Amino acid sequence: MRSLLDVSIRSGLLPASMLLMSVACQASKGGSTNHSSGATGHGASSSVGGGPSLGGSLSLNGGTTGTVDTYSGSLTADVGDQITVTGETKDVHLTLKADDGTQVTDGITWSVDDTKIGSISGDGTFHANGYVGGVVTISATVGDGTISKQITVDVDITVNDGKISDADQELLAAGGEGDATYKFLYPYDGTVFPRGLAAPVLQLAGTAATATYTTITLPHFSYKQFSSALTRVQVKLPEPVWKGMTLTAGAADDVVLTVSKLSGGTVTGPATQTYRVAQASMKGIIYYNTYSSPLTMGTTDTDKGGILRIKAGGNAEVVKRGCTVCHAVSAGGSVLATGSGYVLADYAPANSATFDVTPDGTVTPRLATAPGLTFPFAGLTPDGSKALTNGLPKGAWPTKIMRGVYSAAGYESSLVDTKTGMPITAPGLTTKYVQTPAFSPDGTKVTFLNGDMLDNRVLSTLDFDNATNTFSAPNILVQNPNEAMAWPTFLPDNSAVVYHAGDSFDSYEFTGGTTQSKPQYAEIRMVEVATKTVKKLNALNGRDDKGTLTLPYGEIVEGRMSYEPNVLPVAVGGYYWVLFTSRRAYGNTIAPGGMLEHMQDPWGSDAEPSLRKKLWIAAIDVDHVDQLDPSHPAFYLPGQELEGGNMRAFAAMAPCQPDGGACESGSDCCGGFCRQTSSGADGAPMLECVPPPENTCSQTDEACTTAEDCCDPRELCINARCTLRSPPK
Repeated sequence: MRSLLDVSIRSGLLPASMLLMSVACQASKGGSTNHSSGATGHGASSSVGGGPSLGGSLSLNGGTTGTVDTYSGSLTADVGDQITVTGETKDVHLTLKADDGTQVTDGITWSVDDTKIGSISGDGTFHANGYVGGVVTISATVGDGTISKQITVDVDITVNDGKISDADQELLAAGGEGDATYKFLYPYDGTVFPRGLAAPVLQLAGTAATATYTTITLPHFSYKQFSSALTRVQVKLPEPVWKGMTLTAGAADDVVLTVSKLSGGTVTGPATQTYRVAQASMKGIIYYNTYSSPLTMGTTDTDKGGILRIKAGGNAEVVKRGCTVCHAVSAGGSVLATGSGYVLADYAPANSATFDVTPDGTVTPRLATAPGLTFPFAGLTPDGSKALTNGLPKGAWPTKIMRGVYSAAGYESSLVDTKTGMPITAPGLTTKYVQTPAFSPDGTKVTFLNGDMLDNRVLSTLDFDNATNTFSAPNILVQNPNEAMAWPTFLPDNSAVVYHAGDSFDSYEFTGGTTQSKPQYAEIRMVEVATKTVKKLNALNGRDDKGTLTLPYGEIVEGRMSYEPNVLPVAVGGYYWVLFTSRRAYGNTIAPGGMLEHMQDPWGSDAEPSLRKKLWIAAIDVDHVDQLDPSHPAFYLPGQELEGGNMRAFAAMAPCQPDGGACESGSDCCGGFCRQTSSGADGAPMLECVPPPENTCSQTDEACTTAEDCCDPRELCINARCTLRSPPK
C-alpha cells in the first residue's frame, strides 16, 4: 500500500477546467458515424496495445449512466461505485466488456478526470491516493468510442497518536461541558487558507489537559485524531492529512474543525471553527527583513540581521546576511534592491546595491555599489529594470522620518536604472518627495505617499509609460491630516490600493539617538481607485463588522498592531493575498505567557528586539468592489523562524520558466501557458511551459488579454492571467 507521499500530488494543483473532459455524440448502431472529439485537458491517461472497437448500446453495471457515443459495452469496478480510503493508497480494478460480454484488454486508453484523487495505470487499475476525497470520472477509450464511470471516494481516517485509552476515547467523542474560557486562540474562525502551505498548529486557551480529540469534517472527508495534550493545549495535524483536506475541499465547502479536551476525567468542548480553502496553491517567494534571527548569525551573535525568503510551502532561508536594510523586490521576482552597512550615527545605510535573482533562487550582484540612499524603499518596476527612489525633505526629523533612510540635507526622488544606478529622464515626475512607492503588478501605475503635501498625509497615484518613462495623471486617493499613511501596494487588477494607516510609518518611533520613544499603532486599509472609497478591512485586522476586536487577547494586547502590507502580484484560487507585519499574538506560542521566553513582549528594545513581530497573510475577495469588507481573517505565515523579529515582506513571483520548464500553471511560465506534455509512470500528468497554443482558449492562470480569452466564462482576466472568482461568503 502506498501513502500520499508516494503519489504525485502536484497534479491536484490543476484547475478543474484543465482536466480531461469526455464529450461524445449519439448516433444509430451500425451505420456510418460522424464522431466529434472532446476538448483536450489534463486528466491522466494510460493506454495498452491495439484492439477492437466496441459496438452496441450502453449498459453499465450498477445502474451507473456513463458518457457514450455509438460505441458501448460495460465498464465496471471491482468495488462498485463507492470506496472509502483511510490514509493509504487503495487500488480499484476496472473491467471493460463489449456488448457481447467479451472482456476487452487491448487498445484501451484509460483516463481519470481528477488526478488529485488518484491516478490510473494502463491495465485499468485506479490508484486512490488515500487522503483526497471526491467524485472521480474514469474513462476507457477504444478507437473513437469512450465509456465513463464515476466512483465516489470518501476519506475516513482515525489516528490515535497519543495512545489514548478506549475509555477516554469514548469520553472525548461524546463531548462535554461548555466553558467560555476554552476557545481557539489560533487559527481564527472564518480563515481562508490556500493550498500548498504547511498545516497550522491548532492552539487553544484554557488549562492543561491529558488528551485532546480533533475532528475535521467536510463533504467526502472525515478525520478524527486523539492526542496527548501538552501543558498548553496545542494540536499538530499530520501534513498529509492537511494537504488531503485542502485538495478535497471545494471553493464553497465549509471545513468544520473541532477540538475537545480531557482533564481530570472531565471533557470540555468541543471548540468549533469553520474555514474555507482557496482552489489553488500559494505562488511565489516571500522576501523579508529580520533584525534578530538565529538563521543570520555569523560566528557571533552581534549581528543577527539580514534578508530571508520563504518559498511557498518551504521554510525560511537566508538571502543576504548582515544589517541589510530597507529592501525591495520586483513583482516578477527577478531583481532585489537593498541598502547595507547601516550607520547608526547617520540613521541611514552607507551603501546600496541591486541583485539579479535566478529561478533557482541564486542571488548575484547586478549593481555592486551605489550611494546608500539610492535603493532603500525604492519602488521597482515589475521586471526590475528601473527603480523610483524614495525621497525625503530637508530637515524632516522627526515628524517625517522613515527609519533607516534619514538625511538632514534631504534628497529628491528620481527614476534610476537598477543596473547602472544612473538617473533616467522621467517626464511628468513632478513630485519631489515620493515616499514608499510601489508599482502596480502590470507596471502601468505607481502609488506612493506624497511627501510634498500635508506632512505625508496624502496617498497618491501616477500613471506610468514604461516605453517612454513618462509619468502622468496625478491622482489623490486619500487625504487625512490626522493619520500617517505608508507602504501602499496595488491589488493585481489595479482597482484598489492596500496601505498602512496609523500613528507613523513604523511600528516603533525613533526620537533620535539610540533610544526608542514609544509604540506606534496602525491597521491595514484599502481604498478603491475609481470611487476613492476607503475600506477598513475589519476581518484582516481582527475585528467584526462593527469594528470590535475579535483577537483573543483583547484591544490592549493585540489591537491596532498591523503594518507594512504587500500584495501577491497575482490572484490565487479566487482571492488576492495580502502579506503584512503584525505584533499581534500567535496563539499560545508567541503571546503573554507564551511557550518561549521573551516572546510575549510586542515592543522589545534596541538591545533585544521583539520577537512578536511576525508575518501574516489574509485573503481579499476578487469581487471586492460592492463589499463593505472583502477581507478574511489572517493566518500566520508558516516556515518563518519563531526566534526572529520579522517584517516588511515582499510577495514576488518566482522568476518565470522558459518553454520546456516544469510548471504547475500558466503563472509559472514566461509565455503564460502550461500544458501536459507527457504522463508519469503512474499516469499523473507531467506539465511543461509551452508556446501559446493555436486556436485554443486559456485555462486558469494562463495568459489572456480579456476575459473572453478564458475557457471558463465565469473567470476574469486579471494582470493578463485568467482568474477564478471568489465564492460567495
